[in-house]
Amino acid sequence: MTAITRKQVDIGGQRLSMLRGGPEAEPVLFLHGGVPGQTLYCSGAHIWGDYLPMAARARHVVAPDLPGFGDSAAGAEPYGIDTMARTALGLIEALKLGRCHVVGHDEGGLIAIAMALAAPNAVRSISIIASPTASPTGDSIENVTLMNPPGPAWSRGAQQWALQRMSHERHHIDAALLDRCVECSAAPAHRAAASRAPSEIALGVAGSVAKAKGQFYTVCRDGAFPVPAQLVWGADDPMTTIEHGRVLYGIIAARQRATHMHLINRCGNFPFREDRGAFHHVVGAFHTGLAQAA
Repeated sequence: MTAITRKQVDIGGQRLSMLRGGPEAEPVLFLHGGVPGQTLYCSGAHIWGDYLPMAARARHVVAPDLPGFGDSAAGAEPYGIDTMARTALGLIEALKLGRCHVVGHDEGGLIAIAMALAAPNAVRSISIIASPTASPTGDSIENVTLMNPPGPAWSRGAQQWALQRMSHERHHIDAALLDRCVECSAAPAHRAAASRAPSEIALGVAGSVAKAKGQFYTVCRDGAFPVPAQLVWGADDPMTTIEHGRVLYGIIAARQRATHMHLINRCGNFPFREDRGAFHHVVGAFHTGLAQAA
């Protein structure tokens, strides 16, 4: 597989850590999900695992630790969808990547939508991966998958429990993933977020998500969605239903002809880890198809 290395970049005076590799080819930006100090596992660029070197065989891949995650310090502004979108767009500009495909998992999927709406000239396409955050929720029953987690919070056992509960196939939860999740739990950015009141974080995140969704729904009601879009869902995802993905697909497809949805069988919330071969097939084909159409 193609070598992926960790690098650092300054964006507006903020130090951002990232994984990067691949040929001088069409760039793909990978955005992880999670909320620092709230999500039960410590997310970051590492969550993409062995899929990054697979993708880097044909394309140039960049996967940042978003502010507050991994080796990236928290920004001056609190975590929010719009804040993360501005950071990701700043990364594209700082690295001079040109127009990028953006692949976003869970919260990263809504960040990708926000990027496409804010700067369509910087975004070639978006792929929304297993994202209950981006999906319409309505009056659906509360998801109890992660209810009553074991303690202590963000210990190795607690993070393993959360990752297992979110997955259908658990073989991908290996020592390398758990080691990095535990390492990230000791990082200054995570420790600072974890010290804040959970209710304070949750309230700010809820407002940010609601604002981003409101802007998205308004665009899809009144105009065109500006870039091609793809949805990839695990058929057995404990965190979000296939129907949630279908509704999101319908909203975008009504305003963007180049919209696709794919289900990957026997996968939960991490299809890029649980069946990375199938995931690579659908995401790679989407990017290749757009290049051929152009």
